[in-house]
Amino acid sequence: MGGDRNPGSDHRLIAWSNTVADRVLAGKSALVTGASQGIGLASARALAQDGASVVIMGRKAEALAVARDDLLASLPAARIGMVVGDAGDEAAMQHALALARDMEGRLDIVVSTVGGPVFKPILMREADEVRAEIDLNFMTAFLAVRHGAPLMQLGGAIVCVSTAAVTQTSFGLGIYAAAKAALERFVRAAAFELGGAGVRVNAVRPGATLPAGAEDRPEFAAMAAAFTAGTPLGRLGRPDDIARVVRFLAGPESGWVTGQTLSADGGMDQVSGPDFMDAFFGKDTMDQIRAGRVPG
Repeated sequence: MGGDRNPGSDHRLIAWSNTVADRVLAGKSALVTGASQGIGLASARALAQDGASVVIMGRKAEALAVARDDLLASLPAARIGMVVGDAGDEAAMQHALALARDMEGRLDIVVSTVGGPVFKPILMREADEVRAEIDLNFMTAFLAVRHGAPLMQLGGAIVCVSTAAVTQTSFGLGIYAAAKAALERFVRAAAFELGGAGVRVNAVRPGATLPAGAEDRPEFAAMAAAFTAGTPLGRLGRPDDIARVVRFLAGPESGWVTGQTLSADGGMDQVSGPDFMDAFFGKDTMDQIRAGRVPG
């Protein structure tokens, strides 16, 4: 996990427009991590559409600026802040949370979307890359809760993004699933400990989710076909599918919901996970893995 580690220079609030939309989240402020694309960007849009002032956070300044400009172009009345930084860096996370609080003088919503899998069987993994994957998928959410909750007041909401791989077992996703399973258990523990402060903590569990058209790219084609065939609703998820659930868990409509993980996966948790490893690593390699041997 890269990114500039100096909060004084690279983590900055860039811009927002002047008018706050009159919506159910008007007057509330939010931080969304991993917001330069995908579920994070869609979640930021969903919150801003309902009036929240939103700070988006990501590691790549150029991509984040494009996301901010896209949000302001489609929602000219929105207040959108931008922080360049690594959600796995403690100082960067604290800085981003403080800037989100400063948008409205309060912090109401934190959405932790940072994460992603390494598609690789367990017998092909090295310890350092496993630690990095756990940091990416668990520690980023821990830092968001650890440093976000103390800035919140009664009614605060934290939403973390998990994965359908927690309930589905398939080759290549074992470490990712384990890290997100830890995240889901952490969500329950955090909800219990923070209930007295009136802060809710929940998670959404997406199925296979790609932006429209991404499944046509060669690097995604085999995986997309396998997941589509194994999904009862017969299609991949889109970022907006997940963002609508994030918005529900972040808003007043779910005010009596905490410590829960809500699946938004097209029914994938009712079927076995697909096996697309042959397409990634070749059948000979995978036959050795399935026989319990380290491929040579």
